[in-house]
Amino acid sequence: MAITIYKEPTSPNLANGYLVYRVGSNQNSQSQFQYVVDIKDNSNNLIQRIKQQPNPNGFGIFDISRIITTELTDTDEVWKTPVTQTQTNCAGQFKIYFGEEYGTSVSSSVTLYTGNGPAGSPAKTGSAYYYNLDGVSNPNDLVAWNWDSGSKLDYVNPAAIKSTASFDNALTDFTSNTVRSTDYHTISLLNGNMTGGADSATSAQDVYIMRVTEYDTTDTLLNTMYWYNADYASGNGGPRTSPSQLWADAYTSQSANTKIIHFPAGPQNFFDDGNYLDNNTSYYILDFFDQNPGGSLGNVRWASIRMNIEENCDYEGTRFAWKNTYGVWDYYNFTLVKTANTDVERSSFKQSFLNYAASNVNYSKQRRGETQYYNKLTEKHTAESDWLTQTDADNLRELFYSANVYIQDSTEFLPVVITNSTVAQKKNVVGQKLFKYTVEYQYANDLIARR
Repeated sequence: MAITIYKEPTSPNLANGYLVYRVGSNQNSQSQFQYVVDIKDNSNNLIQRIKQQPNPNGFGIFDISRIITTELTDTDEVWKTPVTQTQTNCAGQFKIYFGEEYGTSVSSSVTLYTGNGPAGSPAKTGSAYYYNLDGVSNPNDLVAWNWDSGSKLDYVNPAAIKSTASFDNALTDFTSNTVRSTDYHTISLLNGNMTGGADSATSAQDVYIMRVTEYDTTDTLLNTMYWYNADYASGNGGPRTSPSQLWADAYTSQSANTKIIHFPAGPQNFFDDGNYLDNNTSYYILDFFDQNPGGSLGNVRWASIRMNIEENCDYEGTRFAWKNTYGVWDYYNFTLVKTANTDVERSSFKQSFLNYAASNVNYSKQRRGETQYYNKLTEKHTAESDWLTQTDADNLRELFYSANVYIQDSTEFLPVVITNSTVAQKKNVVGQKLFKYTVEYQYANDLIARR
């Protein structure tokens, strides 16, 4: 009476993909045998129980991704955060327990077993928890059914690092971007321990601080600012309670929320926190560091992103924000001309010019024959990018594929729907020297006509 887990997803992982488990049992020849799996949230509340008969080889194969994605349906609307912000909806910790049930004959009642021997609810698990982001994985990029979390997650013991170590672990594929002085922007990173094993006091992706360095057109350093990942002033960030707290004293306070951190990264985010970019700033660099054993900025740089400041002189442009493949926000400015057209769908009825049914018919020029009783307005927009590098062209494909897109309108973010039916990709780097995208979209909420 024992379950064996032969295959399971790594943690962390992307929920919109494959989360495949393969389990076996030494009791799979019993009458009415079924594998049983309980999917629970981090508080041990049951989300769903699934039962499955053994396949021809005697195994149970479970892909729970579609169930997990139903638990990750909201978004972290953190576009305008001026401080470090923990995630609330873009990831979650789940507990997966396997058991088995069978009877003594084909007509007997069945008994549920824990998977570890005795009767009871499923209890066999391969990990204390599984951390899943509301991202999407490309089947052609998977490694043994898994998202390569090592592409955005590295565990480092800062005491063992003697010189600077650099990674590219921000949850975005943009290593540089362009912003205007009034733009909002955020950068998100995985934070802490999340393998589902024992959390470590010495080895983690400890994103301790974000450093912002401003430069002018001659690459002269103008100013430096810092944002600590600590829950000490704003009620956000974490798990540290102060900037001076060591990771060894904070790691036991990790939660599902503190394992993704959103950092303010746009000029307007900084401004809203009372921090102003120098008027001569041409670009600024966002560097994310760990903490050294002494408690200050460490030698491990988790990510480095360049933000170029470029004001639109001739065109207002359109700034898009979309939920990217990692389940967090990416941003991009389409700086060239934008257009808008409104389609009007009219509904009307006809009535007699004169009301012959009335006892006294008075002639009126104002009486309508044809009357419009409903007008449906659909406003359609187009936005055009500037000439793109190959990297930006590849990264922007996610904008067209995302089902969660917004535009920044002044200081607000409004939901839109991308309506492009096809997306032409830049593939011929020899023949296609220049390339740009045109995005067709409409507001998720149509205009309301007068009734």
